[in-house]
Amino acid sequence: AFDGNGNLIGTTVAGGSGGICSGDGCGVVFELTPSGETVLYNFTGGNDGFGPGGPVTIDKTGNIFGETPDGGANSAGTVFELSMRNGKWHQHTIHAFTGGADGGVGSLGPLLMDAAGKLYGVTEIGGAHSAGTAFRLAPRMNGTWVMTTLYTFNGQPDAGFPYGGLIPDSAGNLYGTTYFGGANGAGAVYELMPKRGGWTEQVLYSFAGGNDGSLPTSTLIMDAANNLYGTTTTGGHPGCDCGTIFKLKPNPWREVILHRFGTGGDGTNPLYALASNGNRNLFGATPAGGLNGQGVIFEISP
Repeated sequence: AFDGNGNLIGTTVAGGSGGICSGDGCGVVFELTPSGETVLYNFTGGNDGFGPGGPVTIDKTGNIFGETPDGGANSAGTVFELSMRNGKWHQHTIHAFTGGADGGVGSLGPLLMDAAGKLYGVTEIGGAHSAGTAFRLAPRMNGTWVMTTLYTFNGQPDAGFPYGGLIPDSAGNLYGTTYFGGANGAGAVYELMPKRGGWTEQVLYSFAGGNDGSLPTSTLIMDAANNLYGTTTTGGHPGCDCGTIFKLKPNPWREVILHRFGTGGDGTNPLYALASNGNRNLFGATPAGGLNGQGVIFEISP
């Protein structure tokens, strides 16, 4: 993520000065500037969690927010904040997941921050049905945060086990993907809608596990016409099961496959979100495949 000075802030799953993660390190938050890289924080694997790897979210004053999938006071992951005080970065765990009603295991996707500074995110597991949750963290004047579970996923035929983050539309509805669940158990795209002081959920599309793709982990993106775009890690090209790029068109929601991976060195099994340059071109990466078998960076154009 870009900060207010045009520098890049990110995380690593491993590395750093160690903590309890002997040999590999517990991960870091780092900054890239034109002059090089600086480690802003080394996770220790204690109450601060370990193994971050998703994008961070930066507020208007430069505070950095993210999730860890592991560690914390209950060994179920954390939501953390990094803030600058007296010229040094300080870490604060603003929520330690319990693995119970509030969920567990912070997701791969970024946290969503609204204009009031509230954070929205998902957990991969936990909740009343052990299929993950969507949550909100609201700041208090005294520096504490209030956790609210917005929705508990039920699993098949409902959505279940969200890995990607949440995105909003102009009406305040939230959208995301789940790795499992849906009518076919192969993943789903869902919408969360505020209603009468609570939230309701509906599955917009259930992946079938065949040519249309399956098992999405990506955070969605939305264009000006409210079309949704994302990737699936598997499904797609017959005989390859190498993943897809998809588009969901509203009213009613229907899927259009933009690309099936697994032919011509185009990469395989995309895990993460797409990015748009504003001219309808989409960009992304795969962790495997390509001419050298080590993944690709790709562009897809209309």
